[in-house]
Amino acid sequence: MLLREGSEKEKENEKEKENEKEKEKETKGLGALAPALRAVTVAALKSLLLKCATPYAIRAKEDAAVSRVSPKLPWERAVVMLVAAVVGLYGGIAAGLFAVCIRFVQLFLFRGREVAMTLFGPEREMWVRYFAERLTAARWHLEFAALAALILAAAVVLDRLGGTRLPVFEARRLRAVALAASLGLALYYPLVLVKTFNGTFHETDGGLYELLANAPRWIWLIAPAIGALLAALLVRHVSPESGGHGVVEVIEAVHERTPIKGRVAIWKSLAAGLVIGSGGSAGREGPVVHLGGAVASSLSRFLELPRSETSILLAAGAGAGIAASFQAPLAGSLFALEIVLADFDVRRFAPVVLACVTATATSRALLGGGTDLRPVSWTLNHPSEIAVYLLLGIVAGLCGIVYVKAVHGAEERIHAVKLGAVTKAALGGLVVGAIGLVAPRVLGTGIESMNAALAGQLTFAALLLALVAKMVATSATLGSGSPGGSFFPAVFLGAMLGGAFGHVAHAALPGIVSGADAYAAVGMGAVVAGATLAPLTGVLMMFELTGSYQIVLPLLVACGVAAAIAHGVLGGSIYTIGARRRGIRLSRSGPQLSDLSVAQALDQVDPIPADLPYAELLRVIGPTLHAAFPVVADAQGVIGLLSVREVRRALLDPAVDKSSTARSFTKAAQSLLPDDDLGTAVQRLAETGEALVVDAENRPVGIITREGILDAWRRATGT
Repeated sequence: MLLREGSEKEKENEKEKENEKEKEKETKGLGALAPALRAVTVAALKSLLLKCATPYAIRAKEDAAVSRVSPKLPWERAVVMLVAAVVGLYGGIAAGLFAVCIRFVQLFLFRGREVAMTLFGPEREMWVRYFAERLTAARWHLEFAALAALILAAAVVLDRLGGTRLPVFEARRLRAVALAASLGLALYYPLVLVKTFNGTFHETDGGLYELLANAPRWIWLIAPAIGALLAALLVRHVSPESGGHGVVEVIEAVHERTPIKGRVAIWKSLAAGLVIGSGGSAGREGPVVHLGGAVASSLSRFLELPRSETSILLAAGAGAGIAASFQAPLAGSLFALEIVLADFDVRRFAPVVLACVTATATSRALLGGGTDLRPVSWTLNHPSEIAVYLLLGIVAGLCGIVYVKAVHGAEERIHAVKLGAVTKAALGGLVVGAIGLVAPRVLGTGIESMNAALAGQLTFAALLLALVAKMVATSATLGSGSPGGSFFPAVFLGAMLGGAFGHVAHAALPGIVSGADAYAAVGMGAVVAGATLAPLTGVLMMFELTGSYQIVLPLLVACGVAAAIAHGVLGGSIYTIGARRRGIRLSRSGPQLSDLSVAQALDQVDPIPADLPYAELLRVIGPTLHAAFPVVADAQGVIGLLSVREVRRALLDPAVDKSSTARSFTKAAQSLLPDDDLGTAVQRLAETGEALVVDAENRPVGIITREGILDAWRRATGT
């Protein structure tokens, strides 16, 4: 029994020892894992604290990075389309705002005495009642307010859905777009108020030309100088970046990736309103284009859109400005694609068109339906009349060339004058006022005069005088640094040129040529095509402005010829030449290497025989300016190329074999045909500096080098 109990106690002791050993192992294992567990715990706590302390926008980006792994919707594309619609909305508002502000300035400058008597004289109470009646009868479009309220409600819903059913970052971006849209809709109502105020004064019914008829002559002279002076002071002391035409700045933003500041666009619009409203000869489309681009640039930066999408939206803003200014959505779309982007990629088409359509609808709601220009009817009386329109295209192309050179030449000459910017602008305005004393139709945008030309109401002398005077007045306005567009003056020049050409053609060929009004309409599009090198924009603009489909036939002929002539002489448009003068590199403009042929960079060199002796070779190589020579053998034809640089290096070697011939220095070379493109030539010259150029029968024509390709590129692009 004792032995059994002793053995049981021993077994129990052994079990206790084994349990203690296992506990020690577990403790040691936990002790080894403890540092790792502590590190994981600390990292988790730090991540939690960092997430709690991180701003909402940054956390939204982090959540967006996770949510974009497998997106259910193409969020980027949807946001771009929404932003394009908002940009178009602001473009339409900007066009309406600019037109109303120009009329406001004209009212106080040219009819200030009558306005003051109405507002502060005995007729004040009558005017107040009339103003109230006009406000009641105005088109307030309350659906805009309802739509703005609906969009704001959608913004609240998006904010609630963020992080649950929608990615946080995308919900935040959609909410920002909604807020921008509602603000744009709200801006409509102050503009209706100002427009109604302008409409209470009957002096504005006939436009600027009617205002001038009832204003003293001394106001004709000093009003443009006053407007240019005030605009120059605004640019110099408030916003120095607000000078310029407007379109070039948008092109710079697209190609140089420079943002457009909204503040600058607002001040530019105000300064341009002072210039044009006071009678300065500039276009109202430039500041509107710039403002549309500024809205697109600001929204793109805020929403952190990719660079490619930002470029599309900038072009959409520019096109919306043109569409709203002329109420021509097709022309605005082509302007954005043909001039700003210089690219007809289908992917870019939808946002641009959406922005232009939205801008036109908004502008029509504010300014009323229809365009500022009267419609024109046209019929083809005789098939030979197409040749007459071809001749008009040639004349319009030459007019576009003179216009571009006149504007840029005035800028260079006035810039070289050692006077302050404010003084130059005031003197430019004074010159415009002096021209207005002789030809008052050139002051302002000149819409009334264009309508008179389209109606055939102007004589040949009046048309010719307005053409020359407008050219000089626009050069003085834009050349002196006053802000404003150059597109609308080209339309005016086209109307005057076409009307004058129509008078001459009708007098010379009365049985073939139709009325002068149709030639005025075609001249508008043709001069625009020549100045901007955008023939499709000119065609569609006049098609939309005149409302006549039949007129497209002569427009296609005249605009195509005008653009071809201007491009051949200038090598660029009024915008691209202005951009180059500012040092802007246009990545998408001008010809590509694949558009140029080897024949354009060819160096025509006579071949040398393979058995030409050393002494003769020395006399050929010594004075030559060619980089290489083709080498031919009687039986073999072309056997290779002799590099002048390598041969000169070899001939300077004292150990050279003087009994050698040209064959000894000949090397195998790549060969090209004259009609090969320079893109292919660059690839062939990747490893060597020269290549042979042979004809279809393998006979040597010359050589081509990298330097020759560079020279051909410079000649083609004008750089």
